[in-house]
Parts: sequence; structure tokens; C-alpha cells
Amino acid sequence: MKTGDILKVKIIDDNHLGNGIAKKDNITIFVPKTVKDDLVEIQITDVKKNICFAKVLTILEKSNNHLTAECPYYDECGGCDLLHVSYDREKDLKEKYIKRIFGYDTKIKSFSRGKYRNKVTLHIKNNCLGYYEKNSNTLIPIDKCLLLTDNINKTIDLLKGINLSNITEIVIKDASGILISIYGSISDNDISLLKKGAKSIYLNNRLIYGDEYLNIKFNDLNYNINNNSFFQINNDCAEELYSKIKEIVGKCDRLLDLYCGTGSIGLFLHENAKFITGVEINRDSVRCAKKNIKDNNISNYRIINADASCVNNSFDAIIVDPPRSGLSEDVINILNKMKTSKLIYVSCNPSTLKRDISLLKSYMLEDLWTFNMFPATGHIECLSLFSLRGD
Repeated sequence: MKTGDILKVKIIDDNHLGNGIAKKDNITIFVPKTVKDDLVEIQITDVKKNICFAKVLTILEKSNNHLTAECPYYDECGGCDLLHVSYDREKDLKEKYIKRIFGYDTKIKSFSRGKYRNKVTLHIKNNCLGYYEKNSNTLIPIDKCLLLTDNINKTIDLLKGINLSNITEIVIKDASGILISIYGSISDNDISLLKKGAKSIYLNNRLIYGDEYLNIKFNDLNYNINNNSFFQINNDCAEELYSKIKEIVGKCDRLLDLYCGTGSIGLFLHENAKFITGVEINRDSVRCAKKNIKDNNISNYRIINADASCVNNSFDAIIVDPPRSGLSEDVINILNKMKTSKLIYVSCNPSTLKRDISLLKSYMLEDLWTFNMFPATGHIECLSLFSLRGD
């Protein structure tokens, strides 16, 4: 088998990344944008030792789980992976993946497949804005994205009326209004146009119009965000996730909220603990967290602007919500020495969670829950509970 070969194959399996899997002469072939039971004509695009990659030329027979993607950019854009798969099949694939790497049977908590993203980063080239092609820096110009909120898509439409030639990137957030962060340079006339649809405008990380903070409301709490602070991108899922964390933490005296961002999880749990310590390295997030503490009249939460490895006190329960890269070696060593009775790990990357489970030698995985925080993509949000080993 060589690059350029054209074959007719049956897709015998598929995965959570949107790839169908076929076999030919004992060689595994990965075929993007196909589903189990599809019959397809393909062309080999890359050949490795025991595997090949191919693209679809023609779909000869479609599986019942194969949908026609409504997005006009889907074949090129790298923004999502699973719009060609029925939502029931997407859930099955993600549950199967979790079962394979963790050995846990879990029912993924699901949410709306469209209009859920409250944040987008748009790249700009040749006066066009859009997403990058998958595994490439080739820009795919877009008019709208099915995953984004209506307010963000309206803002994208507004951006078409300005000169983008001196702008490299635009970030849009949807909270109590629209926040636009522009990187590059822009004329006063174009700023005036954007004011019609924005509540806040930042230029190269400097506020040039409107409110410094916007807010998102969960469970009678107001969370402030600014241009650089982190917040979960799916509001409905975040509230369900936080409610589950609240349930499993229960009542305790001292709670540690590591990688706490704007303090959103710890504040949600302010009634669970007598005293909460949040640790976050990002200064903008810490500023938001302090404002959140003040605005919500929370008296038992303190925030420390430092690396997560700074902690050396004892706690009854610890929550960690690290970036996709997972826990640092220093934090893992500290957690192992602390031997806290209850450790809750929030992860947006199952593979780094799997790695960290093997490194958290003082703990054993007690339970695991999954949330479809990112429908139509290959990403999965995991919530795991660890208890202290008895040996």
C-alpha cells in the first residue's frame, strides 16, 4: 500500500476524534469524517509502518449514525471533529474511550451541541478572519460557527465591517455583554463601529472602551471576568460540574482550590468549608477572583497569587483544575506529601489525567464522572475523586 492508492473499504470502527477505522491487508487505515458501517472509496494520503491515513473520495453507503454536517466549513476547518456523527454515537464513542483508558463505565453528562461556546479566538490573515485548518496554519475564513453563542456570531458579522489588515487576532467573550480583545492596531472609526455591539473593548490588553469586567451568574453568584481571565466555555456544563463537585466535597473545615482561576469553583463551594484557600498564578484571574469574593460578600475565601507548587499547609480536601498539560511534577510531589483525605481532580484532558493518576502514589482513584463540556469535538471533561491509600 502506498500514498495515492485508491481503495474501497468498510469502516469497521470509529473513535472519539471523528476518525473511522478500516483494515486492508492487516494494515489499519484511519479515515477522518467517517463512521462505523460506512462503505467508502478512499485515497491513501500517508503511510507509516503499520498504519495508513486516508481521505474520503466518495461515500458509497452511509451508516445510520452518519449525518450530513450542517457547517459549510466542516471538511476543512479544525474547530470541531464530530458534526458528521449522531449525538448518540458521539456519547457512545466518548464513553468507550474513557472505558478504554481508565477501565471505568461512565455515562457522559450531555449538553446542547450548538451555541454553547461563550468564547472564541479568531485568527486573521489577508484581511480575513477565521479558524485554522486542522494541523495547519492555513486560515479558513468563516462567517459564523455553529458552536458559538448567537451574540458571538453577531459580533463576527460586525467585524466584517472593519479593516482587519493590521490585526493578528481577536478574542470574543459572551457574558453579561460582549467583550472584544484585539491584538494589533485599529482605527478610531472601526472602534466606534465595534462599540455598537460590545460592552468592553480591549486593545493589546489595555481597556479602551466600556466595562473592565463582565459577569456570569451561577447559583446566585456573580462571576467577574476580564480579557485575560479563564472561565469555563460552556455555562450549562460548568454549573452541572460545579454542583457535582459540591456534592462530593461535602462539609469540611479547610479546602484548597488549586489552579483556581477566577475562584469560580471555590466560591461555588463557599458554604461547604469553613475556610477556603485559592491559588492561581495568572494575575488577571486573581484580580477577578478578589472582585468575585468582594462582590459576593464571601468572607471565608482567600486568594494567593502564586504558582500551585507554593502550598505547604494541610487541608481536609483539595480541588485541582490544571491546564490541559496536567499537574506539574512539583505539584504532584507536594500532593503526595500532603496526603489529604479527599482529592478532587478536574481535567479537560483524559490522557494527562491518566498519566497523573499513575504519579499520585499516595492516592487511589475512587470514582470518575464525565461531562460533554465540548460537544462536537473530541474533548472530554473528567471529574475524578481520589482517596488516600491505606498502605
